[in-house]
Formats: sequence, structure tokens, C-alpha cells
Amino acid sequence: MVEISCTWRRLLSVLLLVCMFASPVAVMADGDFGLPDHRGNFHQLSRYADQAAVIVLPFSYNDPASLQAAEQLAAMQAQFTAQSVLVWLLNASDDADLVRSHTLSPGDFPVLIDGSQTVARTLEVEHLGEFIILDPRSMGVLHRGFDDISLLDGVLTEALAAKANSRPSRLEISTDPLDGAVLTYRFIEQFAGREISYQQDIAPLLKERCAYCHVENGLAPWAMNRYIMVLGWSPMMREVMITRRMPPGQIDNAVGNWVNTHELSDEELALLVEWIDQRGPRSGEGDPLAEPLPVIDEWSYGQPDLIINVPEQSLPATGNIDFLVKRVELDLQDDTWLSAIAYEVGDRSVLHSLLIYAVDKGLQSSNPDDLIASPGAEFISVYVPGEHVDEFAAESGFLLGKDKDLVFKLRYLTSGRETVDRTRIGLHFSQSPPLRRIRTLALEKPDFSIPANTSQHSEVMLSEPLATDVLLESYSPHAHSRGRSMAVSVQYPDGREEALINIPNFNYNWQLAYRPSALKRIPAGSVFRAETVYDNSASNPFNPSPDQITGQGYRVDSEMFSHFIRLAE
Repeated sequence: MVEISCTWRRLLSVLLLVCMFASPVAVMADGDFGLPDHRGNFHQLSRYADQAAVIVLPFSYNDPASLQAAEQLAAMQAQFTAQSVLVWLLNASDDADLVRSHTLSPGDFPVLIDGSQTVARTLEVEHLGEFIILDPRSMGVLHRGFDDISLLDGVLTEALAAKANSRPSRLEISTDPLDGAVLTYRFIEQFAGREISYQQDIAPLLKERCAYCHVENGLAPWAMNRYIMVLGWSPMMREVMITRRMPPGQIDNAVGNWVNTHELSDEELALLVEWIDQRGPRSGEGDPLAEPLPVIDEWSYGQPDLIINVPEQSLPATGNIDFLVKRVELDLQDDTWLSAIAYEVGDRSVLHSLLIYAVDKGLQSSNPDDLIASPGAEFISVYVPGEHVDEFAAESGFLLGKDKDLVFKLRYLTSGRETVDRTRIGLHFSQSPPLRRIRTLALEKPDFSIPANTSQHSEVMLSEPLATDVLLESYSPHAHSRGRSMAVSVQYPDGREEALINIPNFNYNWQLAYRPSALKRIPAGSVFRAETVYDNSASNPFNPSPDQITGQGYRVDSEMFSHFIRLAE
């Protein structure tokens, strides 16, 4: 009966969304959004709810008028700071590399890079130089228009007074002539004159980018298995794409060259949003998403040399489940080289992530922190939905000693029904010692403190200098619900520093592993620098207790500083 109830609830949700979507879709000027800036930082409107207002100025470095308006805003910076008002320069015109090349912006304001132009379109930007004042708490427009810069003080005073007194702003959208440079929507022009095809354009894109997680009985809240499901959920799809919550695991693509990063290209994002704004047209009879999925072999990578049962877990239908740390004793007769670890998930609808560690048999402790964050524990691999195997780099292997056991750190989500998860992992052995040994450089802080009600608290850790040349094989960042951003750089022996990876919008729901497109050589004497920025404020929607000082711990209400850098040497 529980499964039937869940099915009906899911169907009712879809029907309600379809009904909401039955009328023509208007692009809304109100709503949340998120964008990276020219420095690689991420800004989401709702995360600044503690600020009085946000002024957004659409501008271009190639447009003298809007650039001059930005300079005029810079001259008022002290006033804005006193009023708790932020200024964002929205660039939906210039090439992203050009925007990043201007390291010093007017007023040193963040320059938000809107390469897909979807945020500009959501804000209904028509001309450059148009002031838009937003309320980050309600995410509504307080005022917009081509006001003389000298009138902006009065505009802000009225808008902030209205907000403080919980009344609508008396100001209306300016009727001044819109004589600024027109913003050209290049993707809209590209799509003009044709109806975007669900069968030819949308469904194949969703199959490639989304449907491997959004499957029946998967961890995602709904399955992309037919047109009516996509249509019903399309308003939510638009929201999570415009705020960059989906797809998961997006990184700053200006730093390094990494694979399995999941971000949509500017054109793909613009295409999906435009299709949604067109009310999701469907032409033709076929439905690529409804086609049967290929049957996956029990062990798609091949039969493992050793199969390990992860301790089975009985899970309730509802509620929150804290991280679990479980140990499995091994009985290896000899030291063994691992070439890959395969995952056979028992219940994909509840297993959120699985981290694997090798621990010394002599490490006998009942403290879970000791089993995953001590000198006797070494991180090996991580499973996240959509993955089936973690294969080490060619001619490389992980040495699993006969004196080791395995420890699993598991996170589960409830699915609306009671279930038992019986996940297994498969260990694949090398027949001979590989050319290079895989080891994990774990930059983990055993003790740190995050002040209460702090939106940006940074913790940094440096590695010891490398004793030998190594190859960067993969990187796995790990933090809990207060993690805001994570980044790693390398300081070379000659004094140069190079950014390796930047995850400006870290989301603890996705504990992913990233691989460089080619193994990167790091010379001996180099030092890795890892940084995690935490948001322990009420503006963080995932924060369980912003009023509490938070420290290190494996539990979900604690925090982690963990940067797992997998090296081949």
C-alpha cells in the first residue's frame, strides 16, 4: 500500500504541474538565479537574503554608455555598503574569456557571466544600462528603469523603506525612453523560425545529460521516462537550471580541463529554457524517453575477482538518516593490486553516496572519525548515482595490503517506503604489478571551527612538498551541508601557483570525483593548497543550525574539510 500511495502522490504532483503549465508561459522577471563571476565565485540571489537589495546593471565592456553607468555606480559604492546594498554587473554580451580578462571591474563589483543569456531573459533585459533593483529575500523586482544616476538615491530610499515596512514599493517601472544599446539574444535569434523539437532536440539531450539518474526507482525524485513527465516537471527544471542546482557537480570550466563535470553548454541551457518557455512543444508521435533502457549486466565491467557485501541497511520510509560508517574485515592472503572497483547498488532509490577507505587491521576503534580521518585510513573511491565503476588510470593500481580492512561511509535518503539496501562492490585485481602506484593525498583538517551566522568562512590547508614527481589522477572534494565552495591549486618549486580546479557552487548532495582529461604531471617539491569556504548562515538553505558554532565531525550536523587528491607515482 505504501508503494501505491507514493505512486499516486507522484502522479498527482505531475498532474498539478501540467495544469499549472496549461496556460502560455510568460518569462518571469521575479525569481531566483545563480551565475559565476569573472573571478570564479558563484552568486545566487537567494543566498544574499541578509542584504537589503541587489542592483543589477546589464552592461558590456564594448558598450561605452553602460560601462560609464557602471563607473557611476562605483562612485556610490560607500553609500551602497552603508545601506547593505550589493551591485552586480550582468554581462550577457561579451565572450566569457574577455570578461575574465578584465581582472579589475568598475568598483571591483562582481561581473556575472551569463553566457546562455537565460538570466538576462528571465529578468526581461532589453537594453544595456538599465538599472534593476532586486529584493533578495522575496526575489522580486523592486524597481527597474533608465533613471538618471542622480535619481538612484531616491529610488533606493523608497524601495528599501517599502521593504522595511512590508509594503509594496510605490515605484513603478520607469517609462523613460529605452535608448540604451539593445541586448541581442543570439540564441533566441538562432532558434527563431523553427519549433524546437522534443523528439529531435530535447529528448536526446535529456537522455545524455539527465536520464541516467532520473530513472524509475532511482535516487532522483522523478523519472524522465516520457514526454508528459518532462512537461509536468518543466517549470521546476527551469528553476533548477537557472539557479545552477542541476545538473549536479558543475565546476568553473575556466580552470583546468576536467571530465564528467556534467555542466550544460550555453547553447544547451538556452535550448532547454527556450523549449520550456515555448510551453514544451511536441511534434511527431515517437517518444525517445519512453524507449526501453538497455539491460545492464549484473557486473557491466566484467566479473570481479572479489565481491564484497556492504553491510545491509534497513531503512525507514521517511525521516533523515545520518551518515553511517561500517567496517568489513578482509582476509587477503597477499598484498593485492586493484585496477578498478565496480558498484552493484542494491536500492538505487535510497543510496546517495558511498565512500570507500582502506584501514589498518590494527586500527581498532569505535570512533567513526578514526576509521575515515586518521593516519591509518586511506581514501580509495567514491560511488555516486549514475556511476558503475571506478577504473584507475592506465598502467596504475591501488595497493591493497593484506593487513587492510575496508571501511564504508554511507549516506542514505528515504524514499517514502521501507526498504533494505544490499549493495555490493566488486574488486578487480591486476595480474601483475602496475607501472604506477595510486595513492591518495588526503588534505583533511582534524580540528577547525566555523563561527555562527557567518556566510563566508574560509579554511585553508597546505600539503607537504612532494617527494617525487607525480601524476594527478583524480580529485574528490568532501564537505557537509555548510560547504559553499572548494578549490585546489598547486604551488610549484619555482614560486608559480596554478589553479587546478574550482567548484564555486559546491553542493554536498553530490560527492563527485573529477578526472583530468589527461594525467597532469606535478613535479617534486610542489605543494598543494586546498581551500573550503563554508556558509554557516541562515541564507544557506541546507544549514541545519546557523546559530551554532560548528566543528569537524563525520555526522551530518558537523562539518568536514576533506580534499582527496588521487595521485599516480
